[in-house]
Amino acid sequence: MKLNIRKARERFSEVIGLASVKGERIVLLANNKPKAAIVSLKDLEQLENAPFEKARRRTQIRRIGKIREGIRMKGKKIDSALTLGNLCEERIEKLSGRD
Repeated sequence: MKLNIRKARERFSEVIGLASVKGERIVLLANNKPKAAIVSLKDLEQLENAPFEKARRRTQIRRIGKIREGIRMKGKKIDSALTLGNLCEERIEKLSGRD
């Protein structure tokens, strides 16, 4: 939802309710240009935690790579481990918006 700052000020309680209760994301406009946003606490937490989640996923991928390498060094078949690694990498790319 996009809303002029002046109108948002007039309807402040309603705007806060939309964000907090309904999860609506409100973009505040000044001269028809986006200036700020009002989001729920849940959305804010997700935005703040996104870099940590991405780092955690990358760490998991590195661990899987080390496990795969260990299996490969033992001369064992690693098709399933390779597939798992590829799936994880694809998932990370999708979640990070790089696909």
